[in-house]
Amino acid sequence: GLPLIGRRDTELVLTGWELDALALHQATGVASLALPRGATCLPPALLPYLEQFKRITLWLGEDLRSWEAAKLFARKLSLKRCSLVRPGDLQPRPLEALNQGLNLTKILRAALPASHKSIVSFRQLREEVFGELVNTEQVAGVKWARFPELNKLLKGHRRGELTIFTGPTGSGKTTFISEYALDLCMQGVCTLWGSFEINNVRLAKIMLTQFAAQRLEDQLELYDEWADRFEDLPLYFMTFHGQQNIK
Repeated sequence: GLPLIGRRDTELVLTGWELDALALHQATGVASLALPRGATCLPPALLPYLEQFKRITLWLGEDLRSWEAAKLFARKLSLKRCSLVRPGDLQPRPLEALNQGLNLTKILRAALPASHKSIVSFRQLREEVFGELVNTEQVAGVKWARFPELNKLLKGHRRGELTIFTGPTGSGKTTFISEYALDLCMQGVCTLWGSFEINNVRLAKIMLTQFAAQRLEDQLELYDEWADRFEDLPLYFMTFHGQQNIK
């Protein structure tokens, strides 16, 4: 939608899909853009193209993930100039709203201001509270497949939480945490290891052995097969090892 934007346009609606941008432009005539990588990604390279707009309305989708992305993008774009169309049955994504014969102009006017980053009202929290009540399993986080007792304690791996495991040397912290991380990683949870005591080669060997559930040193002919599968996991390692400068 970028070629249709004029230099004098000061208001913009940001959507997640091309058809949504087309639906908005057809129904309201407002300047509309579709994010190139979907509703949950705002590449930094696009920010300069959005500087001319004094008001930006984010209407990204109709699910919880799109709503979270809209709030994050509003902080990147400046809360003062952003408004959000909250998901709901009466406010689906633009294409669906057009198909249902809803008034898209009215929906845009009802968009919530992103407001000050340190102050919120219950009006802004209302839909999120409802979302947590409706999506209790989703809010609980990603459950471990192999640790049912851990699920009872921590309710799953949850966004924004820090968990610390402590114990004396040789008590099995690294062995357990690598199993803990591998369990989540195999379910698609992006994982980053910062191992300052054990080097990455040794750590990767431990995790690969756990992943294969067998001693690969006794069956080296199977190494490439398991390594190919292990390589596909969303797993990364920091290059830091030992004592590091604080910067």
